[in-house]
Amino acid sequence: MSYVGEPFRHDLFVSYSHGDDGSGGACLAPWSAAFAHELERELRADRRFRTSLSVFRDQDHRPAQSLDPMAPLTAQLQEQIAGAALLVVLMSPDYLASKWCADERDWWLQRQAALGLPHEERIAVVRIWPTDTPWPAALCDARGEPLVGFAFYPADGVPPRPLGWTDLPGAFGSEFRKALLDMVGRLYPKLEAMRARTEELRRQREEAERLVRDGGQLLYLHGRSDHAAAWEEAALKLVDKGFAVVPGEPDRVDSDPLRLQAVRERRVETLSGCDALLLLGTEDGRALDADLVVVGKHDRQSARARSHRLLPCGLLDTAGATIATNVRRATARIVQADWIDGTDAGWPVAVRDWLGGKGLQAGGAP
Repeated sequence: MSYVGEPFRHDLFVSYSHGDDGSGGACLAPWSAAFAHELERELRADRRFRTSLSVFRDQDHRPAQSLDPMAPLTAQLQEQIAGAALLVVLMSPDYLASKWCADERDWWLQRQAALGLPHEERIAVVRIWPTDTPWPAALCDARGEPLVGFAFYPADGVPPRPLGWTDLPGAFGSEFRKALLDMVGRLYPKLEAMRARTEELRRQREEAERLVRDGGQLLYLHGRSDHAAAWEEAALKLVDKGFAVVPGEPDRVDSDPLRLQAVRERRVETLSGCDALLLLGTEDGRALDADLVVVGKHDRQSARARSHRLLPCGLLDTAGATIATNVRRATARIVQADWIDGTDAGWPVAVRDWLGGKGLQAGGAP
């Protein structure tokens, strides 16, 4: 497993051309393999990455990387390459001319698109040789200019060769190591950012799956104390359907600003741990208008900012046409509160279906 976590099997994939020297030899392969080895070694120098970092290189097919010797190689390589969080390209004329390298890049890009993750700022281009042909669009900025990347050949080298070319088969020299450490220092934050992103994706997926379940969700049912009977009736029906309901009583109506603020703070705190918010709509349309804005919009936004949860909002209409005006329905849509018909005896089922739909939209499994 990678350091950044699922859905990525590897943290980095190092893509390069072996460089056919015309006689069947691979002139770039020794330097490129040594570079990839040193890159991984330097990344592991940080204790955070020592045991969990995974770098995939297709040239050695290490057993730990789960390549099956009895399965089609190309399909396995495609899966492994596409499963890397970051793409490291050793840029050279041979890389640009390689159909295989283009396939590797396309596999990786297609996977990121399927995941819905942008590839920008996740491709590290290591310039190991001067190039004079156009780069693929994915390796260029918005204006079509090649990515700056990391320079690994001397600007005044004649003839041009990668840093440390003459050091092999021995250890790389100080010039190479300085350039490598600069690159490693830039990769660490990218890996941390991707780790945070995958953790957020995992949390969202788990939350979406909770919404899809048949009951068991924790619902915040907002109602006012002067509508206590309607609130209790709705709460009991939700509990009978398998939902947990908070708070244990409707919110107190208070005209004192300090006490009202305290009520809102407690509401936001409780909302932060809930799966969804339901606003109880009674015949008091003006009260509902205020609740849509104060609770459905502002307090919900505060709770989402605190908990980073989806917290879908539904408006449970128990009064029907009395409050279901076109303007009020439109306002509910604008504040992202879904209108639920609570006048039908089977409305708790509609709440369950509404939650399931929200979960599916967020990526939960049906």
